[in-house]
Amino acid sequence: MQKPQGRKYQVVEEAEIDLVLKCRDSHEFYEQYLKVFPNTKKGLDSISKIWKRRSEFAKKRPQAVPQAETGTITSREIQALIAEQTKIMGEMAALTKENLEVSRQILSALAHQNRILTGHEEKPKEHVHSAPPQKPPIQKKAPEKQTPIMVGS
Repeated sequence: MQKPQGRKYQVVEEAEIDLVLKCRDSHEFYEQYLKVFPNTKKGLDSISKIWKRRSEFAKKRPQAVPQAETGTITSREIQALIAEQTKIMGEMAALTKENLEVSRQILSALAHQNRILTGHEEKPKEHVHSAPPQKPPIQKKAPEKQTPIMVGS
């Protein structure tokens, strides 16, 4: 009885492993692979199999994968940016409230001037919700007396 064959991997050179760990996506890897290995006889299928094993190669060489790329923002910098953003938003909110109050004062002054110029002294309307007037209850007519149904023979 033959033993079932395990998974067979093609032989991958160290240079190919280095290249696959440097690339960010499969398209970039394929283009770089053809530039670095122009005389290769491997087809697209074989090259894509190398890309699919990328995580396996990364596990074997964790130091080859950069932990933090240059130009990335640290968490302290993010916290500082958020604090600055919060400060700016607070200032904007205060200015908006002040602007709203000034607008209300201007509107009330214009309304007062309008009343003086037109000679109409209106009392400010109060928003009192009064109950709607009650309607008299609808009286239903009593049904007429039903006569019993007689079944004849």
